[in-house]
Amino acid sequence: MTLGRVRRPALGVRTIPITPELADEIGLPADYGLLIVQVTPGGSAEQAGLLGGTERAYLGNTPIMLGGDLIIAIDDQKIEDQDDLAQIMNNHRAGDTVKITIYRGKKKMEVTVNLSEAREQV
Repeated sequence: MTLGRVRRPALGVRTIPITPELADEIGLPADYGLLIVQVTPGGSAEQAGLLGGTERAYLGNTPIMLGGDLIIAIDDQKIEDQDDLAQIMNNHRAGDTVKITIYRGKKKMEVTVNLSEAREQV
């Protein structure tokens, strides 16, 4: 029996989960989803044209970046938090293509992302 290395996929984003209160406060068009605060340079998300935040803001005492894309679904499965995202990633491998539904501002868009291999975070 050989143990192959599992090629775990990565989207290459840092996100914060959106609650109805937060959506209201920062004026988002959906009251759930993952707001992209940062895209990894050279990662899948950046190559697909997904955008991270550009406006510095504070969530409590935590500095975050607003103005990025809001992920609301992947392959038509609703994304409400990081667990949903992790679950979908677990069902894919590097090299797979997923369809990500986002809001950019008030505009709903679909972006196709080719998942790259997760580099182990050191």
